[in-house]
Amino acid sequence: MSITSYIQAMPKADVHLHLEGALPKTALLGIADRNDIADSIKHFSDWVKMLDQPDPKRIHDIAKMTSTWFQHPDDLTRAAYDLGTWLAKQNVRYAEVTVNPALYTEIPLQIEAFFAALNDGRERARRAWGIEMAWILAVPRDEPRRADDFARWVTTAVAKRANVLGLGLSGREDGQAIGQFERAFRAVEKKEFPRIARAGDVWGAEGVAKAVEMLVPTRLEDAWGVIDAPDVLKEILTQEITLAISLVRAVKHGWVASIADYPLRRLYDAGVDFVIGTDMPGMYKNRLADELSALVENLNFSVEEMEHIALNAVRRSLLPEEQKTLLLEQFMGELEALRAEHLQPEAK
Repeated sequence: MSITSYIQAMPKADVHLHLEGALPKTALLGIADRNDIADSIKHFSDWVKMLDQPDPKRIHDIAKMTSTWFQHPDDLTRAAYDLGTWLAKQNVRYAEVTVNPALYTEIPLQIEAFFAALNDGRERARRAWGIEMAWILAVPRDEPRRADDFARWVTTAVAKRANVLGLGLSGREDGQAIGQFERAFRAVEKKEFPRIARAGDVWGAEGVAKAVEMLVPTRLEDAWGVIDAPDVLKEILTQEITLAISLVRAVKHGWVASIADYPLRRLYDAGVDFVIGTDMPGMYKNRLADELSALVENLNFSVEEMEHIALNAVRRSLLPEEQKTLLLEQFMGELEALRAEHLQPEAK
């Protein structure tokens, strides 16, 4: 078996994934067709064309538009099921999915009902395919007025029952000044609840530094530029912040010319905790197996190092420690059997 086939067969976890941007074109068109979207919005065919080769600069515009194609709670249920099915076919056993309810402007649901609809699909996928999914509630970067309300709700018992494990900040970092979210994230921090923020996608290390200072995040998405900013890197190491990285995203946005140019080895050797994920696979046309294969094929990581990085998605997940330990033991047991059965000696 090749390394690529081995990685496909591996049990995997993706904790760097956004519902808005995750669904493939076929799933989105299915929702649009059920709701007669082609007849209700202008330039529908132009938006559909964008789904084939999305312009990275318009990723968030596309996510906003396609979210308005959701008209009924059943659309959310179907989206969660479709995502779970797509992941399960890649042997992804666990996923933490960031969700931005504010984008679904055509579904007039309170937040509890919103997640109830998602969890209906989540449960159906679990029963059908054995995949577990949990949610991260995202505050949209361009709507800071929602931050305090989301922060209050996310730490409640109701949110816990809804499988919501963290508070996120999504969208381009130039959407609104990050200081407008500080109070909400600090309030969540006081309750020792996980915080996830995207930073570095526009302003690089400067944006990351502000996010670290003001939001005290548990996990940072992108964090582009930190390897060349010693002070910022030191804070990330000191605060034990996990970085969530998509190599394909970095290429699509022009931060590096190719995956081989991504300074992942430097981050690894510096002792930075990171996970590899797909972020918005419907937009970037990537799979988790592709991202992990690139570690070996493009970035000169050994198979053992790749496995360690893949398992880090479980170690740095937001699951309770007992569940995390059980899942890690399960994955390690399966990996041992796969190695013995499939890997050639020279690949070990």
